[in-house]
Amino acid sequence: MNKNLTSPILLVVLGITDAYLLSHPNLIGKLGILIYKHDYLKTFPRALATVGVVLGLSLLICEVIKRTTKKSTSIRLFLLLMAIGLGLFIYVYTSFSSLSYSMTGKAFIYGAHLLPVLLLGIFGRYFIMSVTQPRNQTKEA
Repeated sequence: MNKNLTSPILLVVLGITDAYLLSHPNLIGKLGILIYKHDYLKTFPRALATVGVVLGLSLLICEVIKRTTKKSTSIRLFLLLMAIGLGLFIYVYTSFSSLSYSMTGKAFIYGAHLLPVLLLGIFGRYFIMSVTQPRNQTKEA
C-alpha cells in the first residue's frame, strides 16, 4: 500500500464495524442465519474473520495486480474489479429491498451494504493509484 497509515486504519475500523453490524441481526435475521446455515456470521469473531478474509484477499489481489502487470493491464483489471464490486452492491441492495431480507434488522442490512462499499473503495483506490502513477514506477513498493 503506502506509508500513510490513515487508509489502513480506516479500513480496519470500517472492517470491525462491518463485522459488528453483520453479527447483530434481529430475531428474524438470527433465524435466517440459522435456517440458511450462514455460520460464518453467527458470532462477532466469525463475522470478523469473514470480513477480514474478504478484505485481505481483495487487498492481496490488488497488490498482485499492481506489482505484476503493466499499467494499461492493471487499469483494465481494476476497472473490472470495480464493476464486480458495483454488481455485488446492486445485488445486495436488491436482495435486502425484498420483503424477507428487509426484516432482518437495520444493523444487519447496513453491514451487508458496507462490505461491497469497502470493496469498491479498495478497488477504486488502487485504480486511481494506477492511473496517477508514472509509467516507470510500476514495480516500486
